[in-house]
Amino acid sequence: MKKIEFYKMSFDMDRIDETNKTGEQTIYAETTNMDEYEDEEVKKGFFENTIFSKKEIKRWPEICFYYSSHISDNESEYLLNVKRWPIVHSKVMTAFKKAEINGIRWYPIKLIDIETQKENNDYFVMQIMNVIDAFDMEKSKFKYNAKYDFYTFIPEETYLNVDVCRKYDIFRCDKSLAALYVSDKIKSMVQSNNWRGFYFYPQQ
Repeated sequence: MKKIEFYKMSFDMDRIDETNKTGEQTIYAETTNMDEYEDEEVKKGFFENTIFSKKEIKRWPEICFYYSSHISDNESEYLLNVKRWPIVHSKVMTAFKKAEINGIRWYPIKLIDIETQKENNDYFVMQIMNVIDAFDMEKSKFKYNAKYDFYTFIPEETYLNVDVCRKYDIFRCDKSLAALYVSDKIKSMVQSNNWRGFYFYPQQ
């Protein structure tokens, strides 16, 4: 069997069902102030898209996410949040830097408990600067909208160009920026440290 080298990484949504059964629910950052932010480069309500671009964010504002400790005050290493941003604990950032995982800009966010107003400054959002031509377009199945220069890929029929991707441990594809891909190196780091909140979908 061919070894899986890359994975699509996201928050482990199955944990929600499990935690509802066990009572070990982790923090869910269900609201944020970012929709109110605007400047000369970003229109109001569109700031969340900046993290999915490799364009440098020159002025990082004070971005806050809010949760209720009445529901849970239990931290996870990958923070479930309303914007589905890749927000991780500082221990993950430290480990990634030590392991020389390159191509990430780290921006701080404030995690605020609406019940006590306690601020948690231990979380960072990852802006992935490795935006590459990652897909094998000959093998992958997709639809292309020429008017908007937009690709729609069929998940089960999307293939990576492994020779290109092997140069990176973490990346996004320039034709479909939403998904975040990682190498087996990162998956192994997460599993060996028992970090919670991560899920890895094997990628062809």
